[in-house]
Amino acid sequence: MQNPNYQNLKAELMQELLRQAKLTFNLALSVTAASAMMTLGGVGLLYFNKVSQASLTAGGGALATITSVQLAKQTKEELLEIIEKSDG
Repeated sequence: MQNPNYQNLKAELMQELLRQAKLTFNLALSVTAASAMMTLGGVGLLYFNKVSQASLTAGGGALATITSVQLAKQTKEELLEIIEKSDG
């Protein structure tokens, strides 16, 4: 029979995993929207022959997207590792 405190801890870890997953999803969605706007801005700059500014804008958008995806993946892996350790 398992300790009730252990059950509470595991339930709290699962709730934290869900909370962080929701926050990460919202962050990734926001960054993706900002990246799309930056990309559209880059297209507009290309249209007005501002090539160097367009490259900078597109690069910034891509960097923001990559960073948010890496953050989401790292957070998920850390929480899953905590849950696996709590099972053992």
